[in-house]
Amino acid sequence: MSHPVILYLPLLNHSDPAVRQHATTILLTHYGKRALTYLRRLLDDPALAEQARTALITIGEISGLSVELRPFRGVYVRCLGDFQVFIDSRQIKADEWGQSEGGRAGGRKVQGIFAYLVHCGAEGATRSEIAEAIWGGTASSSSFARTLTALRQLLQQLCGEELATNLLYTDRQRCALNPDLYQSDADILERTFDLATRTAHEQGIHVALSLYQYVLELYDGPYMDGVVGAQDWATERGAQLLSKVVIAGERLAAEAFARGDDQQCLQYCQRVLAHEPRAAAVVSRLLRAGQRLGLPTEMQRAYQRYLSATGINPRRRRDDAVVQLYRELTETPKMENGEAIG
Repeated sequence: MSHPVILYLPLLNHSDPAVRQHATTILLTHYGKRALTYLRRLLDDPALAEQARTALITIGEISGLSVELRPFRGVYVRCLGDFQVFIDSRQIKADEWGQSEGGRAGGRKVQGIFAYLVHCGAEGATRSEIAEAIWGGTASSSSFARTLTALRQLLQQLCGEELATNLLYTDRQRCALNPDLYQSDADILERTFDLATRTAHEQGIHVALSLYQYVLELYDGPYMDGVVGAQDWATERGAQLLSKVVIAGERLAAEAFARGDDQQCLQYCQRVLAHEPRAAAVVSRLLRAGQRLGLPTEMQRAYQRYLSATGINPRRRRDDAVVQLYRELTETPKMENGEAIG
């Protein structure tokens, strides 16, 4: 899965200085110094390495920032769908989380602390907050220390001593991960959505389509799915992320529908509804596209999923927008003297 920075490689390599200036401003405004990290990751790609190198030089010259022209070595966290952590390009396997500290620390709790610290961002969390999030209350000092030590040992084993020390910060009160040393798909999704929204406002929806598409590509499932304790602390952000995905999908579907590409519209809607069948605007868009394509079965399937997910009884909620539209599109008009009534 590519990162949206790739979309700006041609602009950062453009012969017109004004174009390069504009691209640099956009990237640094929305991604900050992490734009440099994203570009450095591309230095490992033979097909893009030269463009990425030139882009880094361009940004350095325009912004005055110090730029490193060597491939990025760091941590990437997948928070959307199955929780996964990659060190450079190597994934931490499920059974590796509990192998350190002589195998005495529970692997799910070791993973849980790491995930919770990603969730907390630069501010990190107090030890009591971590205990509440992962143990569901208090944790004995020995259990907490053993689990934290296991996490540090795992990072040292996979990242090396220097990166592990700089990545995980702990003192007697707080623990935190250095946000400059890791990336997460959730963070990228939020930044990309914000960039897409601003681009659509300033330059039009057509310019923002590829960014909205990337938002859909990033979303592989619920935020922090399967992480111990996440049902208590990840729900709010998870809902916010899903909301952005729904909005991105609805805007893509609306644009496709407006230019008459009903099949593309249908596909965007199906992708969103696979994650959020209650999205009324997306269901409505699918119904209209399905009606134009002559796909009554697909229309009925989406409609029934909507009713089941929302708990709406169509006989009692005739005023619901989706219920009204479905009836309008599927009911056969009564005929009188060969002419439709109403």
